Amino acid sequence: MMRSSQVALGNSEITRYIDTVLAPFLDTYHRNIQNAYQQMTGKILRKIKEEINTAIQKKQQIYAELTDLANELKVPAMCDEERRAARTLASKHVAQIYGCTEEARASIAKMGTYAEEMIGITRNHMQATMYDATRAFGAHAQRKMQKSDIASSLKDLSKAAVALGYELDLSLTNARRHNEQSCEHLSSCCSRARRQTEDAVSELRDQMYQCVYA
Repeated sequence: MMRSSQVALGNSEITRYIDTVLAPFLDTYHRNIQNAYQQMTGKILRKIKEEINTAIQKKQQIYAELTDLANELKVPAMCDEERRAARTLASKHVAQIYGCTEEARASIAKMGTYAEEMIGITRNHMQATMYDATRAFGAHAQRKMQKSDIASSLKDLSKAAVALGYELDLSLTNARRHNEQSCEHLSSCCSRARRQTEDAVSELRDQMYQCVYA
């Protein structure tokens, strides 16, 4: 009976330690991951919104400039295809930018899944560690339990929590790096689309001049 009460006391000590020390410790890490994810998501979403708004303005500008040029040059009916190409080209630019932003949106979803997985892994790991610690007390019931047994188990739990915290720090660093790479990739993709559009606009201008003066 004495050994049973000692085991119960030991389990109670472990539970109290987890509830008052380790759980808040890991919850802080979890909140940091969630907050960081929200900040990183917000950064990419703002960039996406900025690129789309710029693309829509560029579309209107391209169509207006090419239409004005066609009217100024009095492009003949035989060159109606060039006139229609102005609208197509302007719309294509927006479509290309949307394509770039879709990749960024996929990156956001990937980061969200990653954050949830890391939180789930740490919680499951701590539950498993707690189970191992309480099971160890069951083994101690076969002999006289010492206070050092409880202290040793609490120390092991602390080490496990610190190790998990370190892993979460690394995960957060990797998530930030992934976010920066996603933003850079979005910028590069949009810059490439703008260059392609400028080249296409220049080519269409030349075609209009050739149609009138050739």
